[in-house]
Amino acid sequence: ELINLKTAITRLSVFKKKVSVFGQIAQDAETSVHVVSPVIGTIVDVKAQIGSSVKKDEILCVVSKINGETSLHEVKAPIAGIVIGAFAKVNDRVDTVSSIYTIADLTKLWATLEVYEKDIAEIKLGQKVSARTVAYPDKAFEGEIIFISPRVDETSHTIKIRVIVDNKDMMLKLGMFVSGEIVSESDEEYLTVPAHAVQTMGNDKIVFLKTGDKEFVMRKIKVKAETKEEVFIEDVPGQEENAQIKEGDEVAVEGAFLLKSELLKGELEGE
Repeated sequence: ELINLKTAITRLSVFKKKVSVFGQIAQDAETSVHVVSPVIGTIVDVKAQIGSSVKKDEILCVVSKINGETSLHEVKAPIAGIVIGAFAKVNDRVDTVSSIYTIADLTKLWATLEVYEKDIAEIKLGQKVSARTVAYPDKAFEGEIIFISPRVDETSHTIKIRVIVDNKDMMLKLGMFVSGEIVSESDEEYLTVPAHAVQTMGNDKIVFLKTGDKEFVMRKIKVKAETKEEVFIEDVPGQEENAQIKEGDEVAVEGAFLLKSELLKGELEGE
């Protein structure tokens, strides 16, 4: 009670490693279409401009065809998206070949990211990527790896990967710089304890295992990996049954440092 000692239960968890990546949203949309007039004629009405958000089959402009008698033809958007190219003005002559609009679907964007050579073994097709940008530092954009380059850049020692990023909120812009993380999961489960439970004594990592109402014993551990929140234990030295740490055991978290201090004090006093 005096040291506000608190404990936590050990548990089995799949080891997850986070790989940092950086790069840029592509300058071009993944999906874009060029729109042409269905007839040769003259534009008589324009309804969409650059930057317009349009729905599928929404009218973009109206073309008048003169062939014996005048007839009006609507030019419609073949997909929903943003107008990123507009070459239609009233009284312009159009044909059935030249593009008068370009519409891009920006709800999913390409991003080219770079992975350091030392991390490439952790990268696989289909892995999820969480991307962020300085414009929206608190917003994570989810993506998926669709291509891994077979080439290592000789200067930067990085490998380029291509990711499809979800942009349904239309917050990401073409050409925007991004950074992110790829989470790599192991096939094995490891015993985990909270990071605050692990103390250092000389060259050893230790935890304090609760063995009774008011009793704790020191146990050396071998760390597989660690994050800010938890430590993955790869192995526990010692052959005796009572020297092992297992799932469901209780270890000291808050106050563990003071337990270590008392242990060191006892050793110095020869106790």
